[in-house]
Amino acid sequence: MDGTVPKESPPAAQGRILDAAENIFAEQGFAGAGMKAIALRANVAQGLLHYHFSNKDGLYAAVIERRSGIINRDRISLLDQVNLEKQDPVPDIMEALLKPPLGPAGGGRAYARILAGLCVGDARDSALVEEHYDPTAKRFIAALQIARPHASARSISWGYNLAVGALIATVARDGRSDRLIGAVEKIEDLEKTVARTVAYAAGGLDAIIAADAPP
Repeated sequence: MDGTVPKESPPAAQGRILDAAENIFAEQGFAGAGMKAIALRANVAQGLLHYHFSNKDGLYAAVIERRSGIINRDRISLLDQVNLEKQDPVPDIMEALLKPPLGPAGGGRAYARILAGLCVGDARDSALVEEHYDPTAKRFIAALQIARPHASARSISWGYNLAVGALIATVARDGRSDRLIGAVEKIEDLEKTVARTVAYAAGGLDAIIAADAPP
């Protein structure tokens, strides 16, 4: 930073930069994304990116922090409403986990690509996941452990992580499911998409618990 005062209000500029960066990182990946391209997409001077975020690493981290904060806020809000003492709270827990990323909070296909990259990325990506996603993940794993008290912690963790994998495939909405059966892509409403993904995740968790159970 050189101390130069930006010409427009920081919140307005930062919001446009983060929106542009999220889309550029999604389209081109971290390595392919350039600060000049992001500045052009945001319609700001490139120097403003460095003023607010220092460098590309800082901007990427800010994109992850913003989107994960929105998603996790909604996730925790829904999780806090789940009655863990009901007969089977697992579907409700899974809905709290999966619905926010599939809805407006999730950032759509763009952030799905970024999230997929985070899950299989390098040490930088792993550190970002640990910082911005692990605390909330542990809340959900703890809730699932209450719902399935006889399951091992390892089974619960596997069930959680595979549910997240299904989420990434679902939120991408790339039409592949229809393409594989030769059908015209059908855009489903949010509730149906959430219901299908929750059913898969909840059933998958119980299948893992059963497979891991001692004979």
